[in-house]
Amino acid sequence: MKNLIILPLIVVFLTSACQNVDVKQQIKKRYKNSIRFFEKDLVNHFPTNLPEKCWYSTTVPKTDTLKKLGFGVDKLFMIYDMSKYKSISSDIKDLPCTIYSANDSNLLLIFDYCDVIEIKGRKYRDQESTERQSLAKHNITNANSLPIPLFEIDQYKGNTMCGLSEDFKLYVLDSRSGKYIDDKYLQECGSLPEKWKHGYSKGFAMSDKKEVIIYWMIVW
Repeated sequence: MKNLIILPLIVVFLTSACQNVDVKQQIKKRYKNSIRFFEKDLVNHFPTNLPEKCWYSTTVPKTDTLKKLGFGVDKLFMIYDMSKYKSISSDIKDLPCTIYSANDSNLLLIFDYCDVIEIKGRKYRDQESTERQSLAKHNITNANSLPIPLFEIDQYKGNTMCGLSEDFKLYVLDSRSGKYIDDKYLQECGSLPEKWKHGYSKGFAMSDKKEVIIYWMIVW
């Protein structure tokens, strides 16, 4: 069985006055290209343009050469820390969403996973940490929620099932099983139940305490 591997690319949007204008434009262009990579229905909850005081993280490939590196999942996160939090968060809370707490024990987590590798015909097992192996087992035996990302964002990290601090709530706009990107970007994964071998999930993680909104869209 093939394992799931992602190749992350982290881009941070800074608002410092001394930041080079060309760099800002390149980041905004990269954000737009990331949005265009997905079908419109999958990213229609994201702003068309990257707002000020935001940063985003994506694993969307720049070229098809990433296919050779085992690229299997595409993610797009946008972190929004802003003065208009109350009005935007209120609009989100009015949407028809499935809501989970950050530490819900039944969460089905989507994350990069490669516990077995094969080199020149020889297999090497137990390549993942004990923690990640436990999460994979949890997904297959206990999880029954809609899929959500495993958040690995240092500034909002917490000791919860989803990886965020306890003050976050998760709002799943939509999540469905099936193939939603080209097959060349997909691989099977040993950390997911059969029903969710492939699919997508989109939504928001919000903290009223920190006044932060994390937009997410993942396809695997």
